[in-house]
Amino acid sequence: MAIDCEDQELLDGFLAETTELLEKLDDDLISLEKSPEDADLMNRIFRSIHTVKGASSFLGFDMLVKVTHKTEDVLNRLRKLELTLTPEIMDVILEAVDLVKTLVADIKGGDIIERDLEGTIGKLIPFLSENAVEATVLAPVFAPKEEKAAAPAETPAPAAEPEPTAAAQAAQPAPQEPKAEAKAEPAASQQVAPAPQPKPQPVKEPQKAPAKGGGDDLADNSTVRVDVKRLDDLMNQVGELVLERNRMIQLHSDYQTGLNPAEFGDDFGKLSKRLNFVTSELQMQVLKMRMLPVEKVFKKFPRIVRNLARDLGKEVDLVIYGEETELDRSVVDEIGDPLIHLIRNALDHGLETPEQRLAAGKERNGTVVLSAAHEGNQIVISIKDNGRGIDPDKIAKKALDKGLVTDEQVAAMGTREILDLIFLPGFSTKEQTTDLSGRGVGMDVVRTNIRKLNGIIEIKNEVGHGSEFILKLPLTLAIIQSLLVEVEKEVYSIPLASVIETMRVSKKEFHMIGGQEVLKLRDSVLPLLRLQQTFGCNEVYTDRDTCYVVIVGVAEKRIGLIVTRLLGQQEVAIKSLGKFLSNLPGIGGSTIMGDGRVALIVDPIGLVGGAA
Repeated sequence: MAIDCEDQELLDGFLAETTELLEKLDDDLISLEKSPEDADLMNRIFRSIHTVKGASSFLGFDMLVKVTHKTEDVLNRLRKLELTLTPEIMDVILEAVDLVKTLVADIKGGDIIERDLEGTIGKLIPFLSENAVEATVLAPVFAPKEEKAAAPAETPAPAAEPEPTAAAQAAQPAPQEPKAEAKAEPAASQQVAPAPQPKPQPVKEPQKAPAKGGGDDLADNSTVRVDVKRLDDLMNQVGELVLERNRMIQLHSDYQTGLNPAEFGDDFGKLSKRLNFVTSELQMQVLKMRMLPVEKVFKKFPRIVRNLARDLGKEVDLVIYGEETELDRSVVDEIGDPLIHLIRNALDHGLETPEQRLAAGKERNGTVVLSAAHEGNQIVISIKDNGRGIDPDKIAKKALDKGLVTDEQVAAMGTREILDLIFLPGFSTKEQTTDLSGRGVGMDVVRTNIRKLNGIIEIKNEVGHGSEFILKLPLTLAIIQSLLVEVEKEVYSIPLASVIETMRVSKKEFHMIGGQEVLKLRDSVLPLLRLQQTFGCNEVYTDRDTCYVVIVGVAEKRIGLIVTRLLGQQEVAIKSLGKFLSNLPGIGGSTIMGDGRVALIVDPIGLVGGAA
């Protein structure tokens, strides 16, 4: 049923505060399971649930109040040491929190969907004290449209006044409790929610699918919270830009009135340097406003690791570094799925069971290290485990059995190329398909998403000691550092995030293998691509014996782009080519050079995909 909200600002405030509390709750609960003696953490969790319950009661969200009330009672018994925290109790509390997230997502979607609460509440009741009672709901600030007209006549008579529970009494002094609940009217203005009360039927079938248990749908991806100091810095830079604009106008006026050309050149040079500095600072401030800490993605992994470890019968410690590392929100939105697959891969395939680890002379507990750090204009995210590592022979055999490669191809591959086979669609080392893995889509999803971000995947592996997957991603997708190259007097821009190295080589070092031009590079064979042929450039230089090769990487693949000259590095703003030219193979956009010419931006994904 639709919500008829008289005070939209009040509802928005409730949703914003509740979402923020619930986003932190999963991480806090997993931390509490590891440190049950942490009284401050326990009290913070209790206050979060209590605040959600109080605000829900004030706004008349009955289902939300019922679930949070029972959860609050269990947490209160844990807080008073009347219960000992066990994995079973934590399972039920996490399930209740997931249900709360689902109910909040329903409210956010604008429809109250009648959901089955009894299953989850039934699991909470065994952990409650005997005198636990139903939650009371205050007179709602607003009611669903269908009930609003009939509300006065249909209000049921209150049941016998219940005895307040220990949780309810303890909850009263909590600092975050809304004042309206503390100052509730007597029983006449309260409405006890009796168990047999029939549910009003929705007028129409809800169109919205149930929210995911993990609460992923709660986050508002249309807004970014910005520090006020960043806004102040931005305003200061805009003020500096206005001053330089005024200086430019004055300089132009002086030039028209007969300013000495020598003095004009000197003043204009100073103005150019100043404008360059101010615009660079302004650009940096705007980029920072779009930045989000990677913690937004990382904070859901403790819960995921806990659940997977229990399902797999493994003991796993998750260590997280660099949560404060910031990157563009467009990148944050895309890296969640790849990281989930890599974490699941580390637990399912990488780490052994406690018995296997003890037999191998290791500690019972496996460790997964998730870290993020800045390196230049890239963010580097690493997922490292101390498990069994990846056996290249097993990978090659499984790929051959599945018909993904031939014997000749395997024979020509080095160790790195064999490890890269795990990214092939349909590849899996699992003999049987389970709910967790075995369909051969996980690592393929990783490759697809990292390619979309112009990112690179590297694998470090030590058989018997573990493996590490390293993701290198651009900080932002709007303004990029690029390498300008010349191809037969045509200028192209290659995103620097995809460039691994450049080298000058003699054309005599090129070889043909199976119709593909290649270059032997250290311990591997590098496929080559002539940009002059790819983009149809007219040949100008015919007498040169040497050329440059720009080695680019997309996900796990590498390819060498043959170009005429390297012009240098430059920061460029990506401009769209429009819908009619948006699907040109190998072209990802365009930029405008300092002399006004348009340079096309090379799309490494399209080139690598075409050469694969």
